[in-house]
Amino acid sequence: MINTRDLNGKESKNWWIQQLVLWVSVFIGYSYILSFSAPFPRYLIVNLAYVPLYMAAYYLLRYVQIPRLYQQRKVVLFVLSLFGSAALLFGIFLTAWVMGLGNALGNQGRIPFLDAEQILRIIVRFYSPAMVLLAWESHQESRKEQLRRQKLEKEKMESELKFLKAQINPHFLFNTLNNLYSFVVNDSPKAPDMILQLSGILDYLLYKSQQKTVHLYETLETIQHFIGLEQLRYGDRLQVNFQYGGNTSVPISPLILLSLVENAFKHGASGDIDRPRIHIDIQEAAGAIRCKVWNTKSPYRGELNDAYKEGIGLDNIKRQLRLLYPDAHDLSIQNNEHDFTVSLNIRPVS
Repeated sequence: MINTRDLNGKESKNWWIQQLVLWVSVFIGYSYILSFSAPFPRYLIVNLAYVPLYMAAYYLLRYVQIPRLYQQRKVVLFVLSLFGSAALLFGIFLTAWVMGLGNALGNQGRIPFLDAEQILRIIVRFYSPAMVLLAWESHQESRKEQLRRQKLEKEKMESELKFLKAQINPHFLFNTLNNLYSFVVNDSPKAPDMILQLSGILDYLLYKSQQKTVHLYETLETIQHFIGLEQLRYGDRLQVNFQYGGNTSVPISPLILLSLVENAFKHGASGDIDRPRIHIDIQEAAGAIRCKVWNTKSPYRGELNDAYKEGIGLDNIKRQLRLLYPDAHDLSIQNNEHDFTVSLNIRPVS
């Protein structure tokens, strides 16, 4: 609610200007409407008496009766105050009419509105500008509240996405740096290649992943770097088939596909699988992206499936999809005895 006592400087000045423009507009508009029964210049003068009554009705409702009675659930007092203020305004109008307003309209000595219908019509006239203004203000407040809620929802979503990304990035880095450490300690010739692949992933994770979307080809390049790292780690024991096609310039959220691939390696290339195999197929068609990731899995139940790792794996991906593509994705998971398949379809977001 606007309170001029809380306003100062430029805001207070703007409020007074807005009120002045508002009531000048009401004054001219009502003078024109009422001029159908009398000359327009005459009603300009007469409305100098009407407009203060319109203003009194509005300000009483806006700053006293609604906030201090109706909104405080003092309904009986609110209704009584309406009758009281209506009677007071009509009394002031009647006094003004007798003292010269009627003469200005050519009704010398006559008081033609002492029946109930005429009294009601006069009172409604007093309150009609207030009703229009209050309805408009209510609409504006509702719109501001809606925008505020949308802003809060957006900020909440962005905060949660940052949290989810913060979970993923250290997970990638921990696994990769751990592998790199073992190669460096053993003076492996694979270490330089691993550093090269790691630099590409770091660029993606530290910079591009902070964007809302990236081009699909940027994600595909990072997946290739990741596969290269894993193949350096597992050697010929690991078989990876990576296929992609379509328009690779379409936008996509940075970490979703990469997380699916990382999840497949985490569960499908463990040391207790004799010949681990992973198949990755990412295709674009008409703006939609279809991703299917298949991997062999450990025959030992519970392996790599504790709550912590699940929390930063598929559960993380599901939460990102709900936030980023709430009505534009289909995710299916097939968990068979010897293999695991994740299929994701992301439709274009209009």
